[in-house]
Amino acid sequence: MMTINDDDDDEDEPFFRIHFVPDESIANYDGYWEQYTQATKCWTRLCLKCPKEVWQASGNFCKCHYNQLESREMVKKTKRLRKKGRNTKQKNSLELVNEIQIQKIEKDENDNISESLGMVISVTSSLNKKQIAQINQFITKFHTASNPIQLTCESQPEYIDDTTTHIITNDCGSSTTVLSKQIVQACVRHIFVSSIQWIASSLEQSKILDHFPYEILRDKRSPANTRGIKQCRFDNLPVFPSSCIISVECHSGIKSLKMTRNELIEIVELSGATLFHDHSPCQHLIVLCNSKGEVLNVKQRDDNDFELSTTISYCKPEFLFDSIVRHEMQIIDDYCW
Repeated sequence: MMTINDDDDDEDEPFFRIHFVPDESIANYDGYWEQYTQATKCWTRLCLKCPKEVWQASGNFCKCHYNQLESREMVKKTKRLRKKGRNTKQKNSLELVNEIQIQKIEKDENDNISESLGMVISVTSSLNKKQIAQINQFITKFHTASNPIQLTCESQPEYIDDTTTHIITNDCGSSTTVLSKQIVQACVRHIFVSSIQWIASSLEQSKILDHFPYEILRDKRSPANTRGIKQCRFDNLPVFPSSCIISVECHSGIKSLKMTRNELIEIVELSGATLFHDHSPCQHLIVLCNSKGEVLNVKQRDDNDFELSTTISYCKPEFLFDSIVRHEMQIIDDYCW
């Protein structure tokens, strides 16, 4: 990633940058432009043909160029269908659905989804019952039909999924928080993490305040000059490249974070790394283990299963968590057993 500026303050964020993507088939690089938006404080991808925002988050073109491309593809598809119809002597004529109607339907569906979800809140395990009661009061007070607010799961306030828009946690000072399962899940999903003080201040002033001043920047153990949690929110790039292959042992999960092994596996997959399944050839394998005893058991098995050309690093799970919340792959040797 190449940026024009790398200052820490929001006011100094670059307005444009080029995101370079390595091409696995040839030894060169391709890339696309991204633009920084002050209002939302996040990066948006720009069209490959003009400096407009892409219409779809995972797409390459703005709405105008997307429509032009779709129109050409529709014509090609129609020609293929007509040719097939002639060859099979089909009597039914082919009907081309109006492209504008399709776009309107898609737009209406997207708008309905946005309006129906609104603000979706989850909490971290660091909050107490009084603070969770404040969040429920916040929802009751400010929820409207035009601005819906809800918990991701009412019976489990700590539950997080792809619909969650805000994570509420404690501020330990200087916009930091303690590391928890929910914080790690929020980082890999690029969710906004806010201090509970945002909820309290909004209730005191009887209006929803701007949440950006209450944003959590990093976990309590990270260096003071980092802001990894915030970086995860506005930079949607994965922490690990797909070439990073991780095997998850940790059969009892991560007890300190109340995280199951399946949840740990999901985090590995969402972080951008490739989850190791079979004994396929690989140059470097990272194995997450909970203890030295677990490492010894795994080593006895791996010595028989892997070739000598494979480098295996047996790491503590903190390697994964620190890399995620700091939005930067950490030095593996610092976490090896």
